[in-house]
Amino acid sequence: MKALVRLVAIVALTVGVARPVAAADTGWTIDAFRADITIRPTGVIAIVESIDVDFGDLQKHGIYRTIPTRYRYDDRRDRVYALTVQSVTDRTGRPWTYQLTKSDAATQIKIGDAARTLSGKQSYRITYTVGGALNAFADHDELFWNVNGDQWEVPARSVTAAVTAPPGAIQRVACFEGLAGSTAVCQATSGTDRADFVAARQLAPGEQLTVVTALRTGAVAAGAPVLVDRPRGIADFFSTSPLVSALAAAALVLGLTVVAWLWWTRGRDRGRPRGAIVAEFEPPGKLRPAQLGVLVDETADPRDLIATIVDLAVRGHLTITEHPKEGLFGHADWTLERTAAAADDLLPYERTLFDGLFAAGGSVLLSSLKGTFSPTLTKAESQLYTDAMARGWFVADPSRLRTAYAGLGCLAVILALGLTFLLGSSFGWGLVGLALVPAGALLIVMNRAMPARTETGAALFAQTLGFKRYMDTAETDRAAFAEKEGLFTAYLPYAVMFGTVDKWIHAFAGLDIAKAASGFYVGSGPFNAALFASSFGGFSSTLASTVVATPAASGGSGFSGGFSGGGGGGGGGGSW
Repeated sequence: MKALVRLVAIVALTVGVARPVAAADTGWTIDAFRADITIRPTGVIAIVESIDVDFGDLQKHGIYRTIPTRYRYDDRRDRVYALTVQSVTDRTGRPWTYQLTKSDAATQIKIGDAARTLSGKQSYRITYTVGGALNAFADHDELFWNVNGDQWEVPARSVTAAVTAPPGAIQRVACFEGLAGSTAVCQATSGTDRADFVAARQLAPGEQLTVVTALRTGAVAAGAPVLVDRPRGIADFFSTSPLVSALAAAALVLGLTVVAWLWWTRGRDRGRPRGAIVAEFEPPGKLRPAQLGVLVDETADPRDLIATIVDLAVRGHLTITEHPKEGLFGHADWTLERTAAAADDLLPYERTLFDGLFAAGGSVLLSSLKGTFSPTLTKAESQLYTDAMARGWFVADPSRLRTAYAGLGCLAVILALGLTFLLGSSFGWGLVGLALVPAGALLIVMNRAMPARTETGAALFAQTLGFKRYMDTAETDRAAFAEKEGLFTAYLPYAVMFGTVDKWIHAFAGLDIAKAASGFYVGSGPFNAALFASSFGGFSSTLASTVVATPAASGGSGFSGGFSGGGGGGGGGGSW
């Protein structure tokens, strides 16, 4: 809530007090705007504003006058004036009905009766006092005042002002007119206790008369300006001072160093093998494809379990029969059929997959599994992690560890952003907190690198890479595999896991692999390596998209450097 209040105050200070949301306030004029300003010995200024207007044929309730009471002083503070309205009358002294609306930034005086409309010429006399408006300098005190303000949408035919001070107090005067920032001078005459100012021309909408009066030091009690801490805007949150920049750089380095230390001490494999990878001619420890898959990338993913389904087929637990596509826009499909072979040797994750495939009977159409098999896959993945941990391959469960570090990274980012707001709003040191965000973001990105293999796991990982190297030589040295047709089907599930099926099939092109493959895979036509490669490739991709598909979700919905507009006062007004 405090943040919202601060934001509103910032906007008000930036754009001034908002005018009522309405059509352009035009069609009438200010015939004369005069301010009679009396500087009292106490330093308070008393002002009587005489505003004569002509509404013409327009029907209006009256006017409103907005006078700023808060101004930007420096990068951290605002200056505030104490404004008190004493009366509002017409030129004859008859009181007008009026309402005051005060905010942190301005006071608005709304004059008129909502139950009555007026037209033609009207006069308004607003009497008020302002405290804290004088400026004290080493050689003089000063009143720097914007008479009519720049927030009127109608022209002012005549704008004048008079400043009265204690006898002998006035030293010199200056006058400016035009848009805010203008240095165009206007007429100014003065004695020692009175000065008069007159705009040289009619002032257009947005133009104003600004007067400057220098007073003898000590003639009045100028006092010190009343300053309050200004709510910090977003730009103020991020100071780039040398100190803040140095602290931010240190925070950035510290954050990244902590992430690097976490990886170095927690995320690296224990007893990482060194030296060249030696080719292995069979799966290390006769491990199953999915087990090696977890060792390779520290993740139990769908590809590992797809390789398991193929491995179950190769081992004789099920057969795969292709059904060619029908029609121009049809799609090929496959039937998975359970065999009579005993399934007593299945590991827990294999049993989950096997039972999930044939939950409805002894055979299943692959396409029928879409949208229903994902829970089975998730359970099998969890069991695969359990299997790896039981074998002592990882320091901690990779899945849970990745989730923990991703969560820690998200928490670090949230805390860094919170620290950014706290430091920024309090001291302007937001850059220090922001410098910690990259560390949290890096931790999120690096969560996949945080699981660490034990010495046993690292050794098996190296052997797995050696086995992959052996399989990779199949395409480059076909002759070495010419007499090893039996390896084709035995190692095909590992090729699925390594993502090298095409390379593996291509290595055996020209060899008689029909007999081995036909034991678990029945194609839609005469068997040859090219057709098998195409058919099995289609099966693998379809199987991958089918088993990972989730159920469809339902839809939802001054003097030196003086200029116009540079002092107190100002504001503007309009009609209503």
